[in-house]
Amino acid sequence: MVAIAFLLFQVLTGPNPPAFIAYTPSELDPRQEVNQRRLATSSIRADLTAMRKGFDGLVLYGYHEANTPRILAVAKDLKYRSVILAIWDPKSAAEVDGVAELARLHEKDFALGVIVGNEGITFKRYEFEDLTIAAARLRKKLPAGVPITTSEPLVGYKSDAVVAFGDFLMPNIHPVFDRPNLGPVEAAAWAREEAVALAKRAKRPVVLKETGFPHGGKPAYTPETQKAYWEAYLKPGVVEKVGADNFAYFGIGFEAFDLPWKAQESGLGIEKYWGLYSTKREPFPAAGVWEGLKK
Repeated sequence: MVAIAFLLFQVLTGPNPPAFIAYTPSELDPRQEVNQRRLATSSIRADLTAMRKGFDGLVLYGYHEANTPRILAVAKDLKYRSVILAIWDPKSAAEVDGVAELARLHEKDFALGVIVGNEGITFKRYEFEDLTIAAARLRKKLPAGVPITTSEPLVGYKSDAVVAFGDFLMPNIHPVFDRPNLGPVEAAAWAREEAVALAKRAKRPVVLKETGFPHGGKPAYTPETQKAYWEAYLKPGVVEKVGADNFAYFGIGFEAFDLPWKAQESGLGIEKYWGLYSTKREPFPAAGVWEGLKK
């Protein structure tokens, strides 16, 4: 039976579930350590203010002592309701301990969860045992009511160990890569169907972390097709019941801002066009779809 006792699960399945956005600060290039400390608090506040009209939850990608505590402090001030913290490198004791401490500080301020690692098994940045070691350390320090998970591309859930890890599943399901010939409406339906199928197979909650259409980089991707994707994706609702005591959750927008450094790092032109907001924090039409949920 699903552990609905977790506050996060209660909030996700409640009458007014939050709308999350996958957030990397718009003015942060994390490839250089010095940039973590150069990131201004006023920049974080400008980001979170720009997104607040459509979103009241944040999904993070990692922990850094120079800025993650500031992100949560500003989110609290702006009345965000839920934050899913993250550990980018499970081999980093500093990240694990930092996230645990931040969760203890804010357990009464937000409905919290923790992602231990992002796509690192599939792309060989770490091994599964690194997840289990990090999880054991985290559990000793984390408040008992905070669930944990990891995140992999859909292909990663062929592993029974990945499916069994933590308290819920948080896959990245990208039709842009896995079903590139689908249009936005068909792609949105496919992503939802895969998430529900995974929830049925795993018999555990699935919170779909990353999906969507970019708004540039190839002729097929425009602001209009990005909007069409999110309209089709959200139309059936952000929560789908899967059996008597399980669910799939679709209330996460990917991603907050266009990030040009991602295209430089990956060599893929589309990687800088995922944002629901521009580098200047201006909303694309797709952001309006999310804002409509809050009206």
